[in-house]
Amino acid sequence: MKHTTTTLVLTEALPAAGLRVLEARADVRVRILGIPNEEELARALPAADGVVMVMEQPTLTARLLELAPRLRVACRFGAGYDNFDVAALTRRRIPLATTGSANSDTVAEHALYLMLALAKRGPALDRAVKGGAWPRSFGSVELHDRTCVIVGYGRIGRAVARRVAAFDMQVVVVDPRVPGSVPLADALPQADFVVLACALTPETAGLMNAANLERMKPGAFLVNVARGPVVDEQALAAALQAGRIAGAGLDVLQIEPPRPHNPLLVRDDVVLTPHVAGFIDTAFDRMAIACAQTALAGLDGRLDPSLVVNAEALRT
Repeated sequence: MKHTTTTLVLTEALPAAGLRVLEARADVRVRILGIPNEEELARALPAADGVVMVMEQPTLTARLLELAPRLRVACRFGAGYDNFDVAALTRRRIPLATTGSANSDTVAEHALYLMLALAKRGPALDRAVKGGAWPRSFGSVELHDRTCVIVGYGRIGRAVARRVAAFDMQVVVVDPRVPGSVPLADALPQADFVVLACALTPETAGLMNAANLERMKPGAFLVNVARGPVVDEQALAAALQAGRIAGAGLDVLQIEPPRPHNPLLVRDDVVLTPHVAGFIDTAFDRMAIACAQTALAGLDGRLDPSLVVNAEALRT
């Protein structure tokens, strides 16, 4: 009988902890793309039994999937999966798995950092002191007894909820998959903080548009640890300029890195970080191990259903 090698394609190398897990499987050939782009992926897919998309690029499109007749599992190193054509995977009965809760705590911590940086005016006060000033005027706000609206109540959203509860904040959940959640239009007027922790999907793209920003209170803050396109940045800049909301903390932007003329770059009421909420060594090791284990489980036909985005693909 002719032996067929099982091939797992990685768009980039996983951190060493994950590669060690893969290297322990002598029956699985790991192929790492030389350049993480669509051309290299297209060349690798015909021999792929599994594929791991390590970062946000390239995108596994329906066209590319046509080149992968052997593919039986797709994995994402992380929680976001907007660089997959989920519908095309589901049609092929190919499950798409993420790394679950491996980075949810560190992303939730980063959301809390952005909330505190905004509420306590941290970056602005730091710049003032370093510039020779010593401002003692009021301007910060307390988190205690404020309302935090969490949009997207998956692993990261639940981790945010646990942390803000420790500050005695009231939590309002917006997620149509969660029983008892509140519609966004009803939740926004209550919010002192809105934390975006949802996946980027056709339904959430541009979710925080001019109309929804208008529903927020003038003293409210917006925090985004989801994906940049969930927020309409032009509408956000206009809302900040008009004083319709108090500030924004963004770990993600519509275009990354941002273009120099992005108006958010020059605003003191905006705190920006370069898509690093999950970029912590300890979290990366957990993610790498979880991703490698999940990819191998997919190849072996024993995926944990709780990690699968398109549960329909598991149905026989």
